[in-house]
Amino acid sequence: MTAVQAIVLGVVQGLTEFLPVSSSGHLVLFSKLFSIQESSLVFEVMVHVGTLMAVLVVFRKEVTLLIESFFKLLRNPRAAKKLVKEDPGSRLLLAIIIGTLPAVVVALVLKDQIEQLFSSSLFVGFMLLVTGTILYVTDRHKVTAKGLERLSINDALVIGCSQAIAILPGISRSGTTIAVGLFRGLDRESAARFSFLLSIPAILGALVVSVDDLLAGSSVMDFGILAAGFVAAALTGYLAIHFLLDLARKGRLVWFAYYTWVVGALVIVLHLA
Repeated sequence: MTAVQAIVLGVVQGLTEFLPVSSSGHLVLFSKLFSIQESSLVFEVMVHVGTLMAVLVVFRKEVTLLIESFFKLLRNPRAAKKLVKEDPGSRLLLAIIIGTLPAVVVALVLKDQIEQLFSSSLFVGFMLLVTGTILYVTDRHKVTAKGLERLSINDALVIGCSQAIAILPGISRSGTTIAVGLFRGLDRESAARFSFLLSIPAILGALVVSVDDLLAGSSVMDFGILAAGFVAAALTGYLAIHFLLDLARKGRLVWFAYYTWVVGALVIVLHLA
């Protein structure tokens, strides 16, 4: 991989991590386009960390609130139940933890099987069609006005299950979690915000899962290339978050349904041809 390719892949990751078009699917497709034969888990982790930095910057107030709530619960474990019931930050923290568990279970149990799917552009093409369908159906759903403060534990668990499904390449994590959030009654902006906050432990989890590969040195890559991908992903991720929040408020996520349908169909046709 060259530095230019790393920057392009970083930009792709930064845009597609938060736009509902599947970042993993696009990384697979662009890697195929660049004829990058050797899978670099380290590079994928670095660009994911770049997008993590973007989330932490954009949602710094929410992140600060979550950290404060964590230490509040740590200092008063006996009052945890009361805090979760009365303190918005503690309740949001619990919701994120509950929402993260399904993806953790799937990643640990099916890690090897899922990694094999990343080599199949045909599978990515079909999953992009599924992503488009999810977004299209969501656009036809009547949106209610339930804010994050009314997010229940059951809501968080269901949204978390959709995030676990989105581990598959071609299924958009942000698109699926936002869609399920809307179906659970969240308003558009709250669904998008919870999806972004839920991405923080998801991205950290990807780093943890890849620790063995990092320590084993099975995916060695030049530091400059890793840094180029990281910076490109962080900058474009920052812009993508603001862009998607604006589109979510306006109810225009259906635009991405048409995009993923076109790209998915094109990938399938090219693969079969």
